[in-house]
Amino acid sequence: MADIEAFDPDAFAAFKAQAAGTQAAPIEAFDPDAYAAFKARQSRPALDPSQAQQLAAAKAATAAPYVEGGLPDMPSSEDLYRQGAGVPASLYAAASSAMYDMPIVGPMLTGASDRLAAGIRSYRDGTSYGDELKRIQDYDTAAKAAHPVASTVGGVAGGIAGTAPMIMAAPALFGAGEAALPARLLASTVSGGALGGADAAVRSGGDLDATWKGGAAGSVLGGAAPVLGAAVGAGVRNAGEFAASRLAPTAGFGSAAAGKIADDVAASGGADAVRARLADLGQPAMLMDTSPAFTGRAQGLAVEPATRGAIVTPLETRAAGANTRIRGDVDQALGPAAEPATVEAARQQSYDRVVPPLYRQATGQPVQVDTSNVLGMVRDLRSQEKGPAADALDRAWGLLHQDGDVPGVGRAAIPDRRPEALHNAKEALDAQIAQAQGQMGSAAASTVNRLGQVRGALNDALEAQVPGYADANRTAQQYLAGRDALARGQTLLSGGRDAVRPGQLAAETVGMSPMEQFMQRTGLRSEIDRHLGTTLNDRVALQRDLMGEGDFNRARLATVFGEEPTQRLANTVGREAQFDRTYNDVVRGSQTAQRTASARDITPREVSAGSTDVLPGLATILGGADAGASALATKAGMGGLKLATSAAGRQADLASNQQLARAVTMENGDALNALLDAIERRGRMMQRVGGYGDAAALGAQAGAISQADRTRGYLPSSLPTVPFLGR
Repeated sequence: MADIEAFDPDAFAAFKAQAAGTQAAPIEAFDPDAYAAFKARQSRPALDPSQAQQLAAAKAATAAPYVEGGLPDMPSSEDLYRQGAGVPASLYAAASSAMYDMPIVGPMLTGASDRLAAGIRSYRDGTSYGDELKRIQDYDTAAKAAHPVASTVGGVAGGIAGTAPMIMAAPALFGAGEAALPARLLASTVSGGALGGADAAVRSGGDLDATWKGGAAGSVLGGAAPVLGAAVGAGVRNAGEFAASRLAPTAGFGSAAAGKIADDVAASGGADAVRARLADLGQPAMLMDTSPAFTGRAQGLAVEPATRGAIVTPLETRAAGANTRIRGDVDQALGPAAEPATVEAARQQSYDRVVPPLYRQATGQPVQVDTSNVLGMVRDLRSQEKGPAADALDRAWGLLHQDGDVPGVGRAAIPDRRPEALHNAKEALDAQIAQAQGQMGSAAASTVNRLGQVRGALNDALEAQVPGYADANRTAQQYLAGRDALARGQTLLSGGRDAVRPGQLAAETVGMSPMEQFMQRTGLRSEIDRHLGTTLNDRVALQRDLMGEGDFNRARLATVFGEEPTQRLANTVGREAQFDRTYNDVVRGSQTAQRTASARDITPREVSAGSTDVLPGLATILGGADAGASALATKAGMGGLKLATSAAGRQADLASNQQLARAVTMENGDALNALLDAIERRGRMMQRVGGYGDAAALGAQAGAISQADRTRGYLPSSLPTVPFLGR
């Protein structure tokens, strides 16, 4: 069980006398609250002499901060520092004013903060809550009086901090939106008046006169806030842009030229878009090829005599090498071209060297071929046909017979069973079929059909009965398929209804032998070379002929050559078509609106002394000869100054134009990348400057609207009429 402390009446009486400053009450008048404070005091360690002196000084400083007349008796900075538990009084004054001057909620936050602090101190120190609240409020008043500048700055900052979020949340309501200026002024006037009136009502405890004055002050400040915000924002923005344009590195370009290049980069979609376009075009792409903005800039520079050569000469040099670049790129992507006639002659020579010996070897064997089934087919078909088809079948019948001795009959037509003779008969049938295919009409079609049936049956009989004949056929067919593939390749860029579809070509190519694929590729490559020869000087026509209006040509090229070579070919013709357009637009182009606007933007200033000719005569009339002479001398001096200024400005413009000409004619490479990097850095800096300007505009507008209470000169200094709405 805890020990029970004995009550010491003398110690308790001394404590009460020290707390009240008077003779302690008799012991009979026991005060439980006072006794609890006494026990709490006993539980704390005793203060050393220096701490006791500091506590006494702090209590003395806060006991009576006012003298007669209502003006504060200023405590020293050291006293305030001790009272504020080591916090500088100026910092406290700024922070306290910042909280208190927040519109509407400031007095509430301050009152709640003071009461919370007073409650904590009262509980901790065993003192009266009222005394602690009064000490806090007295210290606040003394600190603000001792540091009026810090207090004012903190108050303005608090007003901005409390108002800016409201403007950001509802910009149109506070006149910060995108509406016209009159509408924004009206909105800001109304919202400023409402905010000022509400703030004054809270600070005055609902006093109508104070509320009216706060609303009037808020309306005036609100009406001026949009104009003030715009002016401050523009000033910060202009100052920042001026500094950024001179501090940002621009890869050897002056601020004027760099600014125009940055504008063109922005109009082109940004530096990344420009880099992507340069990568698509490849070498020797220039900056002026990447977008209409840079093309227009080059057009304007080409108009000016001082920069025309710097623009036109690089373009003419590049144009002169176009044909060599195109042929070199196409050869590198697709391989060199070959003449179709040369390829066909080589194929035929190889055929003559390989195929006929195979047939001679097969047909020279001592075998007899039974053609009875072939003859039966001819007999059946002949009985069904009339006209040219019947005549053709009669000739086929004759090709399959020879004159021979028939026992009991004599010389008569007998079936020819010799392999070599039948092979020759098959070739004769091929010739008849080819002749009939060149004719028109249903009779010719019937002839081709019937002869084809006979020819097929005869070939089957030879392959079945003559050893080696089938192998000779397959070898011959490969050569003939190569011939057909060569001819097919030469038609793959043709359009029209009969043009081969990409899907059909892909399926057929998969089924081709390597030799057929090679011959088809050779035929298509020769066709590309033919287009180069006929449309090389018209890059747009070349792009149309090779790539086509849709995707058919490109898909067929990819099937034959592969996707990567086709893409390289497309890049080449597209690049040269763009180079050609740039050349025509800049060197040969007419005075378009874009060219005219760009030329006006970069036209150097004229050198002029100004028009002050009337000044000497007017001065002579008004002041006499001496005044006229003085005015004449003044005019000469002003004219010379302006002449020198305009001459210097013109030289700066000419230098800037030379830099612009150097920029737009830069080819893709390290120097151009460095320029684009510098423009990006400059853009980021300008973007930050714009953000600073927007923040300054918002802060100025919020600062103006939030100072209604300060404008009406009302500073509350007593407890609020409505609880927790102020002090």
